[in-house]
Amino acid sequence: MKTALQAAAGIATYLLIGAPAASQQSSEPVFGTTVVIPYGLRGEIYFVPPGIAKLPGFSSLDPAGVIYASKLDIPARPFKQGFPGVTKRIEWFAIDYSGRFWIREPGDYRFRLTSDDGSKLYIDGLLVIDNDGIHEPASREGDVVLSRGVHHIRLSYFQGPRFQIALTLEVRTPNGDFRAFSTEEFRPPYNAEDWKADGLDDLKSPSAASGYRRSQQAQEAFMEGAAEIAGNNFRGAANHLERVTAIDPADVRAWSMFGIALYRSGSVEGAREAWRKALSIDPGDVKAAVHLASLELEQGRNQEALRIAKAAIASLDTGNPSLYFCDAVASANLHDPDAAIRSAQTAIRLDMADEAPRARELLQKLLAEKAPR
Repeated sequence: MKTALQAAAGIATYLLIGAPAASQQSSEPVFGTTVVIPYGLRGEIYFVPPGIAKLPGFSSLDPAGVIYASKLDIPARPFKQGFPGVTKRIEWFAIDYSGRFWIREPGDYRFRLTSDDGSKLYIDGLLVIDNDGIHEPASREGDVVLSRGVHHIRLSYFQGPRFQIALTLEVRTPNGDFRAFSTEEFRPPYNAEDWKADGLDDLKSPSAASGYRRSQQAQEAFMEGAAEIAGNNFRGAANHLERVTAIDPADVRAWSMFGIALYRSGSVEGAREAWRKALSIDPGDVKAAVHLASLELEQGRNQEALRIAKAAIASLDTGNPSLYFCDAVASANLHDPDAAIRSAQTAIRLDMADEAPRARELLQKLLAEKAPR
């Protein structure tokens, strides 16, 4: 099915791009800390292409770092210090926050999201507020009915040109006024028996590990590599990232980003080996799996693409739309339309931010070809 193969060809080329970093930095974090906050929000930082007008798709991009926050209460202000311990970038970046919170009092909840520039709020996979685009500080509100128990939250944000920022999330409870939303306020009860009463056996504190820790030398080389990719200097990026992998051969993110640099500089086999190395360290690494499966689809290696996608899916607690899309394309190319339809439908169901829109197009084609004539 050539059309399905062509539909997959763009995934691996939608890779990390950004802008040069700024020079000023302080020790005071703004968007979050590098120390894990139990029951808090986990934010993945991405570099985005200069000039974008809306949030990027995150599912196939590699993060430059991770931060944690219990609330987002950043009024309009200048931003010049970057992310202490992560990157000095002050413009053309995005943060994809996610987490869980617990509702004791069921009812109608109203959220207010203020940002400069774009942002979106999702609750339990549904878009509640769309405040996307390049703009000065602007607020939008949305309502959602929440039952007692655990709920999932995702807040995506991007900053365009320097220097002004803003990002605040507020909530109005059924019998209250607007206040800053904090996961500390909406954390699960201390008595574990109360969790079970609400079917919350799966609600556990995240690991105390704060993510992968590089040496200062490796971190500097990693950020240099990311900055070179941002400037479309992929050979230079490959040199920096190769140095990171030499310093620490177990750095999954470095191997995955090294694969991006090699791919974009024309070394397809080198990219394949880099992504294979990342997956040998962590078989459930979504980014490397999406990159490698997409590459195999481009090369017509459908059976291998299917194997990679299924292995990564089996290793994950939650699904990834791009992985299921790769699975769907490979299944279609291997003449298994029923499996392809199931995977495409799953990709669409998981795709809350419309990060794999080609899944809808593929599903329509598969259903049309299967329909009686």
